[in-house]
Amino acid sequence: MLNKAQLPSSFEFRALQVFVVTAEQGSMTQAAKVLGLTQSGVSQIIAALEESVGRQLFDRSIRPIVLTKVGQALLRQSQKILGDLHSAFVEATESDSGELSSLTIAMPESLANVLGPRLYRRKGEMARFWRISNGLMPDQRAKFNTHAADIMITEESNTSDMLEVDRYSLFTEPYVLIFPKGFALSPELGPHLAESKLIRFSLRSSMGRQTEAQLNRLQLKFQSHIEFDSIVGHTTAVAYGLGWGITTPLCLFQVPWAFEELSIHPIVRGKFGRRMTLLARQQILGSAPRILLEECRAILDEEVFPQLIGHLPWLEGALRVGED
Repeated sequence: MLNKAQLPSSFEFRALQVFVVTAEQGSMTQAAKVLGLTQSGVSQIIAALEESVGRQLFDRSIRPIVLTKVGQALLRQSQKILGDLHSAFVEATESDSGELSSLTIAMPESLANVLGPRLYRRKGEMARFWRISNGLMPDQRAKFNTHAADIMITEESNTSDMLEVDRYSLFTEPYVLIFPKGFALSPELGPHLAESKLIRFSLRSSMGRQTEAQLNRLQLKFQSHIEFDSIVGHTTAVAYGLGWGITTPLCLFQVPWAFEELSIHPIVRGKFGRRMTLLARQQILGSAPRILLEECRAILDEEVFPQLIGHLPWLEGALRVGED
């Protein structure tokens, strides 16, 4: 149990945000990157919080750092406090017409450029200010958990441990193989591809982890030479002939020249895909999550998927909008 001590006069809710992000990231260095602070700044805030509580919040003897029992208790309460504060802010700033003062949607890079502008074009009147936040999954999840983001779109497997959220199925898509034009090896996923270099996505990304897990299941081993956080960087490296890659149709949609410059093939042996989900906190944004969900589905079904199938007819039936 935490002591029922008076909070110091210097205490700020920012300290709770820093604490939650550090717990989420398992690293003060990484938390600093997410929050736009210095590592020493994060360390000082955590140290001050531990002094206020009178107990250690993190076990620093192992890496990544983990929460102590006291830290686990504070994390639960911190998330509740931040959630209550966010809910009160939304309620206080919502106009009589239902317009929100601001709306922040966290989503991966593979969707931000596709959905962000189109959502605003269709439903810009929902909020006076919009923010589309894109980046790697750990960073986006930290923003959602600290209530810096109202809604998050992410791969379904990333959400299994998240409580008190509403989940809505958005879409599913398959992973595909990409090769430079004139690639000499057979365009199938198999051990023969070890003769070339696999251009990887970073393991900090959902796609990187999903791909690596599938390769392990198939007992396929490829040496690591280079990896990318960026979709454009990953696709360009393959186009330059540096190796081959595994990506998704929505990723390729953001690099229009890819359909002309690359050789793109379905994965037949060991095919796998990703299922994207829209998350919102329960009973905070009213009907907004449902409205945004339907608009995202419409954008994909009416604007995006037809173009992808036009480029790659074999995607017919493999791209599916979610259902309730």
